[in-house]
Amino acid sequence: MILNRIARINIPIQSISSLSFRTLPSNSISSVDTKARKATFPNLKGGKSRNDITRKYATTIRAETSYNHKHILPTSSKFAFIASRAVENSQIDPYSIFSEQKLPPLFRTGDFGYVSPKWYKSVNEEDDKCLGMTTNDICEVAFIGRSNVGKSSLINSLMRKDLARSSKRPGRTQTFHYFSLTPRNSKSDSPLQALGFLVDLPGYGFAKAPTKVVSKWQEETQNFLLDRRDFGMLRRVFLLIDARRGVGTIDYAVMGWFDEAEIPYSIVLTKIDRVGDAHSIRIANELGMRYENQLNLNMGDQSPIVHLTSASKNSGIFDLMSTIDAEFISVLNKGEE
Repeated sequence: MILNRIARINIPIQSISSLSFRTLPSNSISSVDTKARKATFPNLKGGKSRNDITRKYATTIRAETSYNHKHILPTSSKFAFIASRAVENSQIDPYSIFSEQKLPPLFRTGDFGYVSPKWYKSVNEEDDKCLGMTTNDICEVAFIGRSNVGKSSLINSLMRKDLARSSKRPGRTQTFHYFSLTPRNSKSDSPLQALGFLVDLPGYGFAKAPTKVVSKWQEETQNFLLDRRDFGMLRRVFLLIDARRGVGTIDYAVMGWFDEAEIPYSIVLTKIDRVGDAHSIRIANELGMRYENQLNLNMGDQSPIVHLTSASKNSGIFDLMSTIDAEFISVLNKGEE
């Protein structure tokens, strides 16, 4: 089986971060800012996307995707695949990626903690005790997905602590939650000493909440992502997709919004223990095809890496840790220059 064809070739873990695969022009953010703020996520109650182009594109992708797996290649881990087009363009050996199945450096030497909202919601940027909204030297990676995708459980697996509140009731996360990774030997527990942040964002698609509340989530989430992008903190968004459901039109619509906003994002399949290997690989192949199409259109910043995870089985967690670790390290190294 393709999942078992793995080789182990050691490479620096930072090379994973170099797989961002497209460099955007320095003036690109301002050129799309107004358009991105006017764009919307799909109806958060699970209705059709308001973006007809994105909806049509999603339907086309589903119809044209070939399940012979020609759009993806296995990596050294059976829980991660890379788009074949990215390998062709970069000449990277796919088997050299995720070759070390162990805790990456920052995760090994640091601990996660919950960050009180008072640290990042204060408008007083001159307060040296507040994280503020314009700090741009601490990396943030965010997690988003449909309600009940298993986001909180996955984040807890990454932190190796039950800090994110999980619930069987969809739509439990209704605001932003920050979790800081700080050095274990740090004398201060201040978030200002953090090596990086995980940000838990509200889910989309279905939630037991009034329409007005859902609309507020939508507006606040989009504005939050755009603001963090503009301030330079947000390095990547991990879009979680339930392997049992596959990639839905609503998920493609969110990807389309990320493309317009020029926000880098990676796809993470969750709950792969509930489906067969072949099913997960078919979804990964579908996403590999989308990556290829995005390259042809020269738009968006979708990562060619597709992560396969199961929080309950701890599958694929080390690979996802390594990707996050590489993002954190790239910012820390930049700050030391």
